[in-house]
Amino acid sequence: MFRRPWLLVVVLLGVGAVIGAAAIIASTVSNRLTGSEAFCSTSCHTMKMQAQNPAYGNSPHRANAFGVLAGCSDCHIPTNNWFIETYTHVTSGIRDVIAEMTGGFSDPAVWAKRRIELRQEVLADMRRQKSVTCRKCHEAAAIQPPSEAGRQSHALLLAGQATCVDCHLNTFHGQIAPSASLRRLPASPIGRRDGHEQASTR
Repeated sequence: MFRRPWLLVVVLLGVGAVIGAAAIIASTVSNRLTGSEAFCSTSCHTMKMQAQNPAYGNSPHRANAFGVLAGCSDCHIPTNNWFIETYTHVTSGIRDVIAEMTGGFSDPAVWAKRRIELRQEVLADMRRQKSVTCRKCHEAAAIQPPSEAGRQSHALLLAGQATCVDCHLNTFHGQIAPSASLRRLPASPIGRRDGHEQASTR
């Protein structure tokens, strides 16, 4: 029997704090390791195919004059807070492992069909998250599109009526299939120059 109950509380709080801090540090390190370019491009068959795809290597975020090399997790893993990052890593990791084992993606036809489905899922996730992964690097208020159509689209973005992926698609993986769910924003020549797909009002 503890003669000093308050001391027991202090000890338990201290132990809990140490365990909690260790768990956060361990999960943060794990997030960084499993989100690295090396891990993503070698961990499974389909990711190897993506890394070797010329459309990926020649995309604006991989081949540019600024030395920017955005990797898989930069776009696919939200890092706005520790819980969301860890939850996304765990759930998407488990789902991907199961899919790799059971999806039959070694068949190019099966993978091609699944890519179209995945594209819609990823775009829906990014829209729901307000393109938070894009905004890690791109400050919307600081972007100054040279065209009137681009300025109109970015005005909608700043007003919360649109998000990055409503216009800027295929910036990594090349054209897969047109999206019927695209928001109809003013057409801009920027996207056609840098390989992005643009929604058009025309």
